[in-house]
Amino acid sequence: MRIAKASKEEIDLHKDIMTGDGLALSMLYDIYGEKIISSLKSWYPKIAAKDDTYILEAVNEAFWGYFKNPSTYDINKSTLQRFLEIAADRDLKNILKKEKKFEKKQDLPESVELEERLWNSITENDSQTDAPLIEAELSEDVNKLLSDYFRNEQDISLARLVLNGERRMEIFSEILNLKRKTIDEQRSEVKRHKDRIKKVLDRHEVEEKIKSLLR
Repeated sequence: MRIAKASKEEIDLHKDIMTGDGLALSMLYDIYGEKIISSLKSWYPKIAAKDDTYILEAVNEAFWGYFKNPSTYDINKSTLQRFLEIAADRDLKNILKKEKKFEKKQDLPESVELEERLWNSITENDSQTDAPLIEAELSEDVNKLLSDYFRNEQDISLARLVLNGERRMEIFSEILNLKRKTIDEQRSEVKRHKDRIKKVLDRHEVEEKIKSLLR
């Protein structure tokens, strides 16, 4: 049985990834992002129909995992696309397993919004004049905590917006670089990313961990 190996283009891209080149990561998303998403959707049609944010999260996990540890890919054993498909498939299964465990622990209805909770609850026991100081002091610790669950600065920024209860679409659109898209496209993309971020925050009980920083 013949083993498909990496093409010259894939090898060149892999070499750039090995150097930690951020542009190479962007190229990786441009070339393979939709392809891997399409593969997962075809393999897991029920999940795709119910909530494709799990698939988007899995692809992000796979791409960032490869970018951070490129040595996990062997150019002599598979194509880069196949490697990323396998990685995303594994990450999706892990995400769904964690989500299942999380759902079993929940007593609150799914309609409860995370957005309205965190910073409101923090400031309930502190004066409004103290709130900015508290957030400033916590900023570094919060970012460090969020970096345990999100692989890039964009997702960390989105998570902070969600935790702060930010609702203005234009703020999210700016971070996601969606300004050139139509309003409907922006609204759809923002919702998709917010849902993905909320699931990670809920699954890992990040809100409670941030609250513990105050104690």
